[in-house]
Amino acid sequence: MKKQVFVIHGWTYSLDKWADVTAALKKRGIDVVLLKVPGLTSPSTKTWDIAGYVDWLNKQLKHTEKPIVIGHSNGGRIALAFTQKFPDKIHKLILIDSAGVAHNKLVPRAKLKVLRGVSKAGKALSRVPPVKTAFYKIIGAQDYLNAPPNMKRTMQNMLQADQTMNFQAVRVPTTIIWGRDDAITPIKDGRKLEKSIANAKLFTVDNARHAPFFSHPDEVADLIINVLAEET
Repeated sequence: MKKQVFVIHGWTYSLDKWADVTAALKKRGIDVVLLKVPGLTSPSTKTWDIAGYVDWLNKQLKHTEKPIVIGHSNGGRIALAFTQKFPDKIHKLILIDSAGVAHNKLVPRAKLKVLRGVSKAGKALSRVPPVKTAFYKIIGAQDYLNAPPNMKRTMQNMLQADQTMNFQAVRVPTTIIWGRDDAITPIKDGRKLEKSIANAKLFTVDNARHAPFFSHPDEVADLIINVLAEET
C-alpha cells in the first residue's frame, strides 16, 4: 500500500520550495499532499488563531485514518497544537524547524508590541523601500512586512499561542528535523522539543538553515523515508 504524508508548510505564500523534496519522496513511492494554509497559500480575509487552524487541519484530515503529518515552522506550530487537542488522530509527526517554542514570557509580549507598532514605522519609511525592508529584517519580521492586515493580526495570534503550548501532551512518535544553522528557530528549540516530547528524536542537517527541505532535499527525504520504513 502506497504511503502518504500530509505537509503543513510554514509562513509562505508559495509552495515552490517544496518541489525538490516532494519529487524525491514521490520517486521513492511516497504520496505527498501539500496542504494549502488559509491566509497564506489559500486566500482568506479572516484573522486566524491557533484554534482556527487546528479546526481547519481537522477538516483536512477527517477522511484519512491516522495520517502522518509533516509541519514546517508555523506549520509545525499548527501540527503541535493539533496533536495536543487530538492526541490519537495522527500516526506520526515530523517537525521541520518548527515554531511554537516560547523562549521567555517577556519576549513574545515585547515582540508583539514591536509588531503592533511596526506598521506605523513601515508607513513612515514607505518612501524609501530599501530602508523599510532593512528595518523589518532587523526586527526579524520580514514575513510581517509582506502580510496583509488580517495576517499581521494572525501572526500576533500565533506568537501568543506559543505561551499555551504543552509539549508533554504530544504522545505520538515524533521525528524532529532541524537545520543546524537556523537563525529563525534556533537548534536549541529543536532540542527543547526533543526533551519535552516523550517519544521524540532529533536529527540535524549540517550547513542548513530554516528550510533544510529546500537546501538539502535528498537528505531530508532520506530522513523521512527512514521514519516511514519503521512501519515495515
